[in-house]
Amino acid sequence: MSTQKRRTQAERSLATTTSILEATLSCIKDKGLINTSTTEVAMRAGVSRGALLHHFHTKESLMTEALRLLLLREAAEAERIADSVVEHELNVDQFIDFVWERFSGDLYMVSMEFVNAARTDPKIRAALVPVAQEFNDAYALIWERIAEGGDRAPDKRRQKIEITAIMCLARGMATQTIWRDEPALFRETIDYWKDLLKLSRQNQSREGAA
Repeated sequence: MSTQKRRTQAERSLATTTSILEATLSCIKDKGLINTSTTEVAMRAGVSRGALLHHFHTKESLMTEALRLLLLREAAEAERIADSVVEHELNVDQFIDFVWERFSGDLYMVSMEFVNAARTDPKIRAALVPVAQEFNDAYALIWERIAEGGDRAPDKRRQKIEITAIMCLARGMATQTIWRDEPALFRETIDYWKDLLKLSRQNQSREGAA
């Protein structure tokens, strides 16, 4: 006699919605947001289109929830990295490498589809803003913990500028990977930025000690 516990209706529903959202992100990555259809998503998720529409009544609701899954998952990963900072397992250089790793992969390419759509679609924009803010806050928290690990008193405004610059650098280079196949150059640029950041922080420490 089988002792395997039967899943509840809520557990089955969650599994189905997660499968649908994963299929949505996969389809967006491969075909772009505009060319992603509910029919294609249902096929990839292994569910009927009727089942998909039961969970997500419109394509817009499907897209916005897929965006939430993407960015909240990345925020959770950032929080996991933040815990490593607390345990002194992550330094400035490693954090910058982590940011570049995340943005040079599928995350950025899929999120860019939503960013482009948000420019003209108020529903997508309304969905993007709060989860993107949570995503950015998670990365800012990591940087705050790293920056406050030194001997000098924390400068909150400067920390905000530094993490904004790091994120903008990663986003800008990730965009260029679409038409520039120069991974060595991008790696050198990351190393160049690390050196500039170290120099800036050293100069700030000298100014604070003067």
